Amino acid sequence: MNFALVPVKALAFGKSRLSSCLAPEARQALSRAMLTDVLNSALHASSVDRVVVVSSDLSLLAHARQLGALAVDEEYPRGLNGAAAVGTDFCLQHGATAVLVLLADLPLVTAEDINLLFRSVNGTPKIVLVPCKEGDGTNAFLRVPPLVILSQFGGPSLEAHRRVAQRAGIACQVIEASRIAFDVDSVEDLKWLATQATSTRTSQVLRELGVFAGMESKT
Repeated sequence: MNFALVPVKALAFGKSRLSSCLAPEARQALSRAMLTDVLNSALHASSVDRVVVVSSDLSLLAHARQLGALAVDEEYPRGLNGAAAVGTDFCLQHGATAVLVLLADLPLVTAEDINLLFRSVNGTPKIVLVPCKEGDGTNAFLRVPPLVILSQFGGPSLEAHRRVAQRAGIACQVIEASRIAFDVDSVEDLKWLATQATSTRTSQVLRELGVFAGMESKT
């Protein structure tokens, strides 16, 4: 069974690097909207059997359930690798044979992007990585089987994942996927997003907050 696993920070701690242009309430609305877009894409991906969210934020877990995902309370913030470990254990307990860890701040990801990743595996031990737009981080991490290696998120994680896979003798494929590569981490990211005409929940929330007008005036 193919599982998509989305770890997400508690709203109170998310997107602090955007504090220069977004108030706390706006950052929280943005985080929730991006999670919504990621979950909707994963839930509509034909290759995905189950979608799981892991977080210490009970309001986000309730939101995930409303959308149709399974929810796992990590009880306290464990960091991305810790959350991925808790979520992967849950997926294994529910029959997962492949787990895709997908970051929660990818507003442009589509169901077809996710299907593309699962189509690249055939059941033999393998990992698949999608780099972030800067090229050194990892925005999506697919493992077959789910514990073939441990996650190495943080810093230049793309190379860390590749190195661990190589040492373990596990096949590793890097796939360039522009919509997965785009994450929202900076004011510059918001400025770029302001130029894109999308029907995502993220775009809708930013327009409601008046962020797009502000960003466009600075470009």
